[in-house]
Amino acid sequence: MRTRLVRIACLFPSAASAAVAVLGLASSPALAEEKPGPAQQGEKPSSAAPADGPKADAAAPPGGAKAAASKTSAAAPRAGAKKKATEPPPPPPAPARVWLVAPSPKGPWTLRIDNEGERPMRIPADVRLLRFEIDTLNKRTKKTTRCAAPVGLKPSGFPERRALLLAPGQSYVEHFDPRLLCFGKDEAALAGGAVVRAWYGWGPPPKWSRKAPSPPFAAESTDDPPAFAPAPGLAAPTVVLSYGLPRKEAAADGAGDAEPPSAADHEAQPSADTTPQPSADKTPQPSADKAPQPSADKTPQPPADKPIQVAAGAPGEPIVDANAPRLELTSEPWSDAASPRSIVVRVSAKNAGRRPMTVAIRSRMLAFLVVGPNGTTVCEASAPTGAIPRDMFRTLKPGASVDLSLLLREVCPDNTFAREGLYQVRATLHANEPGTALGLDAYTAVVRARSSTLLRVKSAPEPFYATAPRAVPTPKPEEGEAAEQEDGERP
Repeated sequence: MRTRLVRIACLFPSAASAAVAVLGLASSPALAEEKPGPAQQGEKPSSAAPADGPKADAAAPPGGAKAAASKTSAAAPRAGAKKKATEPPPPPPAPARVWLVAPSPKGPWTLRIDNEGERPMRIPADVRLLRFEIDTLNKRTKKTTRCAAPVGLKPSGFPERRALLLAPGQSYVEHFDPRLLCFGKDEAALAGGAVVRAWYGWGPPPKWSRKAPSPPFAAESTDDPPAFAPAPGLAAPTVVLSYGLPRKEAAADGAGDAEPPSAADHEAQPSADTTPQPSADKTPQPSADKAPQPSADKTPQPPADKPIQVAAGAPGEPIVDANAPRLELTSEPWSDAASPRSIVVRVSAKNAGRRPMTVAIRSRMLAFLVVGPNGTTVCEASAPTGAIPRDMFRTLKPGASVDLSLLLREVCPDNTFAREGLYQVRATLHANEPGTALGLDAYTAVVRARSSTLLRVKSAPEPFYATAPRAVPTPKPEEGEAAEQEDGERP
């Protein structure tokens, strides 16, 4: 009605005053109640809704639509909680336990993996998966040394040939030389009082990662569905290295061991060729063929490199000339080779006497005793020729030395270094050219090196292990070890 009057007023300016009057009458409340227009009649049903409002509010929940929405939103998490409650719980951790037995700093050590669960498991039986963190306390600083197998020697993935199924109550036991992992300068960390933390297998996923661990695994279930969660790696208890030899070595010869160490492990022990002994160039050694003979034969024979004189007042007592020229042979402490073709051993021959000497020293005069995974091999030296020219003889002053480098593949049999792993190499110099044909009085002697060279071969035609792994019953602690464990558990 108002809209129509406004339009009429716009069309007829003369009727503007009449339109204003009509608008005033239509806007009065009394007139609106007495004469409602068509628009107001159409609005009556909607205007009646507020009259019924109290009834609708009584039927609706308190708080209106907002309260209802909050109740529905509160009901949704409850349904989700029920779904989460129905999901199966996560599997327990792998019941595998790794032990590192280190009775002495230099080895041999023992790796042991136990299955302490009630279901079988699958593990990689390979000691090359070990890695160490060794804390050594110096005078001023604390140093941490990390030891692990180098690339090429350590398996890049799961070693399928070393896969071993452990039944409940079974273990895998392996003896090894710790210098296989702590090689070269890292060997200095293997000392008394050092703290060793060992980890077996592969590293765990990062802490920020939410993904499930992916293979390879150090321990996993053989059941489907799995009885326990797979473990990428296993941590061994922390070990503190002792200062002395283990009790078995100090008390007896260790004949009661279940599995004797390999040849390389035996070489790691203090043996006859590693213990300092008087050599032929120092004092004469009695041999088996020198049985009791007449007194005239009991006089010791002078060695080739030391003249021995018998004192006038003491018959039968030799006098050693400490100032006489003599050779000392030393070899480098370690050598790391990628393959048998690249094995090089460096030897130094030094005049340790106080007088000069004339001597011929050639590489072919070196012999080697090799102790490795396949046993013991002797690499022979060449026989004397008697045809060395004069310029090959040299004069060594006191303290002077001659350095030699030799490829062992040239002097040793082909299968000497056929397997990967550690080797112990002991050099011997056969200075066997007297030079008599040239009118020389050259020095001749057989000199053994004071120490051996530790050799590590990363790659070879034969694998690191010669036989497949086998499981053994879990060893029980000895009475003495059990007593020590009980004492350690007491407060």
